[in-house]
Amino acid sequence: MRKRGKQLVSLILAGALAGSLVGCMPTQSKETAAAPAKTQDTKEAENAAGADPEAAGADTEAAAPADMEVNTTDPITLRFNWWGGDSRHEKTLKAIEAFEAKYPNITVEAEYEAFNGHEEKISLALNAGSAADVVQLNMDWVFAYSPNGDTFYDLNKVSNIIDLSNYDDSDKAFYTVNGALQALPIANTGRGFIWNKTTYDKVGAKIPTTLDELYEAGEKFAAYEDGSYYPFACADYVKVHLMIYYLQCKYGRDWIKDNALQYSKEEITEGLNFIKELEDRHIIPDSEKLAGEGTSELLETSESWINGHYGGAMCWDTNIAKYVDAVTDGEIVVGDMINMGEYHGGPIKASQVIAITSTSEHPVEAAALIQFLFGDEEGAVILGDSRGIPCNKNAVKYVETEGSLVAEMNEKLMAWSAFKLDIFTERAALKAPDGVYTLAIQSLSYGEEDAAACADMLIDGINREIETATAR
Repeated sequence: MRKRGKQLVSLILAGALAGSLVGCMPTQSKETAAAPAKTQDTKEAENAAGADPEAAGADTEAAAPADMEVNTTDPITLRFNWWGGDSRHEKTLKAIEAFEAKYPNITVEAEYEAFNGHEEKISLALNAGSAADVVQLNMDWVFAYSPNGDTFYDLNKVSNIIDLSNYDDSDKAFYTVNGALQALPIANTGRGFIWNKTTYDKVGAKIPTTLDELYEAGEKFAAYEDGSYYPFACADYVKVHLMIYYLQCKYGRDWIKDNALQYSKEEITEGLNFIKELEDRHIIPDSEKLAGEGTSELLETSESWINGHYGGAMCWDTNIAKYVDAVTDGEIVVGDMINMGEYHGGPIKASQVIAITSTSEHPVEAAALIQFLFGDEEGAVILGDSRGIPCNKNAVKYVETEGSLVAEMNEKLMAWSAFKLDIFTERAALKAPDGVYTLAIQSLSYGEEDAAACADMLIDGINREIETATAR
């Protein structure tokens, strides 16, 4: 078997203390609320994101609105930076056109791309003082790049432009640093399961809802034609998220809580052995198979996903469109959350947040853009579910969810999981292509290290990130 060279991973993080994400939960259903999800301790799970947001300064008195008015006469240019797939880009560009029609004197320069490499560009721009006026961020970037609450504009100052009453108090507290409201959540998301129904029908397998059914699918897919079909697939770093899902289903605990990893080396070793078993039983492709297709990072670009040879995937509900659009052979459907134990695994997080950079020369007009896109009816109708189901209480009323795969998965996720994703698990040093997750998974998959040694890699890397983040 081909060997890889050992990698030295640099684990650098300007981090933050975590807080609650509970306020950003979309409505489960217009008629009824979902039953509580199962955890080892449901009450504790409500605080699963980590430390109290007051540690970041949420208890500091908010600034009063400056009562500034949007300039509707002088020519103004705003820059708006975001990441996403083609569907998100197209809808955002249409929404920008509508905003410019409402404010003819304002021109919005759109800066957009795929997610890979995006954080590095944002980091460089913020450090250089050349970032766009309005930026879409991951939730943890707010604290990583604005530990003192001065990198992004205090949105309290433009609360006469952005209607902050449509955001839950817990969310506003969470993103407040030293009294300055640094960002607002756009939507909430989690990783669910999608399946190529056409492929499953062709193979004659049942779309799985339990671990045993997943194993049965592996046997049928392995025996089908030349064995090039798999019931399920994960990019290498996503296999760590699948492992976390499995461990939470079995043990019912948060992954990281109170700035500490909550699983022992023995339990993480068990989780890694589970991932290796999935590879060995022809349920997911191993690292060598993924590397051979050049898709260790982005499964949706894999030829085997495109042509229907991969029968399923684990993805964020906000990313479903990328997977659907890529497939040339098959009908993609949303599946139920897979039952892997006594509890309900899989954490929830804010999919993206929106902020105004402190270097913006037009913060009031930037605020008007945010309100239009993410708070007003016209923007909500155009954007739809391209960024998920909105957290904004007004916008969510105008998003059409009929026939939406995003809404279908989101409802399943919110009904299932009570865990909240901490701000450490998705740090770049962990999930980057040369990061700890990929190194550990590939070392295991290629047979370079056993599960116990790979568990040490994960534990050491995660603990280093936590220590760096909390040492400031």
